Amino acid sequence: MKPVIKVLKRVSRILRIIVAIKWLKLWSLYDSNSEIIVWVPFKSIKYFGSDAFIWDMATIAGLIEENKRIKIVSSLAIGKYHNKKIFFSISNRYNIYKFDNYTHILSHITMQLEQQGNSVFPKHCETMLWENKTYMHQVFYVEGVNEPKTRIFESIDDLLKANIHFPFLIKAEHSSSSEGLYKISSYEDLADLVSNKKFVAENRHIIAQELINMRKDLRVILVKGEILLHYWRINLNEEWKPTSTSYGSKVDFDYFPEQWRTHIIETFKSLKITTGAFDVTWENDDLSTKPIYLEVSPFYQPNPKMELKKKAYAFYKQHFSLFNSWDVKYVNVVFDIKHKQVKAYLEDALAN
Repeated sequence: MKPVIKVLKRVSRILRIIVAIKWLKLWSLYDSNSEIIVWVPFKSIKYFGSDAFIWDMATIAGLIEENKRIKIVSSLAIGKYHNKKIFFSISNRYNIYKFDNYTHILSHITMQLEQQGNSVFPKHCETMLWENKTYMHQVFYVEGVNEPKTRIFESIDDLLKANIHFPFLIKAEHSSSSEGLYKISSYEDLADLVSNKKFVAENRHIIAQELINMRKDLRVILVKGEILLHYWRINLNEEWKPTSTSYGSKVDFDYFPEQWRTHIIETFKSLKITTGAFDVTWENDDLSTKPIYLEVSPFYQPNPKMELKKKAYAFYKQHFSLFNSWDVKYVNVVFDIKHKQVKAYLEDALAN
């Protein structure tokens, strides 16, 4: 993406956020002694207009809509607080020491905060699921989620001894948006991956998974028992490849397989998390068969519905548009989803 396009897209996000937040009401609700804290510990130039910035501002907007008195904390020293309700946005920005396992530091922070009597949103159990695929598949197994056949190995040698039939997938432990997903069709493919020093260094476990014959999957975003957004990502090629929109997939926001609505909601509830995005598919794209759950994440980047005008969906994500802005619509959908999240977390806090 050209630097000038990136700047224009960020500016359009910031302008939309400025308009969306009720600043006078925020001023009246701000309280340095509030039990509700919004933790926003990073304020670099790169932060403004980023996804983390959008979700942080959406959190503040959601709390304003709920008429809650809030305090904003920009210090890293969040550990000094006890018995508070602390809202923050999931991202890898907390990994200030640049560990390979960038998810662990966030689960550690939330665990410590909860041990000090704080209610943390997202919760520790939710941060554990964020881009931690070994843990996620273990949770799927315990809860009986219908997923592709998945095996977790301690080493490449253990994988080789298992004699898994080609083709299959190998998934990096900590990754997102189809990054770290490798199709292994032969011993040559496996040898190439084993020779990848970065992959070997960053992955304590080797996750091998059955390759489902599919050309589309359904992204479903939920808060509690409500489906807020859904869309199909459709691979238009004959050969398998990831369905992420960055690969040029077609996006369909209209059709939803209603016969599986209850199944998807009940499966989500079994994970005991407040919000998440499911990636769901069906063997041979046959919707009469049981849904197969590929992944879930407590943090996600929702795709807003666009007026495509004969262009690929990815075009709008990668280009700046003044009158059909992906970025403005992205901010709108994030703010809508975040308000639902805030309400759900506040209800949970009252219940507990």
